[in-house]
Amino acid sequence: MVAFQFIFTDTESSFYKEAVAIRKELFFKGMKNSTSLIHDGFEKDGIHLVCLCNNKVVGTGRMNIVNNTSIVSQMAIHSTYQKKGIGAKILNEFIKKSKEKEVSKIELSARETAISFYEKFNFKGVGNRYPSKKTGIIHQQMELKIKQ
Repeated sequence: MVAFQFIFTDTESSFYKEAVAIRKELFFKGMKNSTSLIHDGFEKDGIHLVCLCNNKVVGTGRMNIVNNTSIVSQMAIHSTYQKKGIGAKILNEFIKKSKEKEVSKIELSARETAISFYEKFNFKGVGNRYPSKKTGIIHQQMELKIKQ
């Protein structure tokens, strides 16, 4: 059985650099401005979580806290490791961290293909679906109210 390790990291870590490579591959492949899309206004201050398998990053996610709200973004799992529970574990870690920080809700922008995944965690859609400003891919704003 494969053992996964989940650790919080910062933007100076070599694990962070591996995580960025996964995000570029899955979200922004072939886009000339992929680096600037990743290094948006939330990147530097983000709480970054990586999943390691044999000391190699296979999954990642980012969370920022703004005005008593956690914003989860940039969740990406290497294609070889998808459907193994890594995304669920990353999301659960962010939910746990949000409760520790005593935020009132978690918001995220889900790709249309991931809406049902987030619904399993009781996230609810807010408003209409829309094309991402970064990629044009259809997304749904979602939120989870946090009970303290």
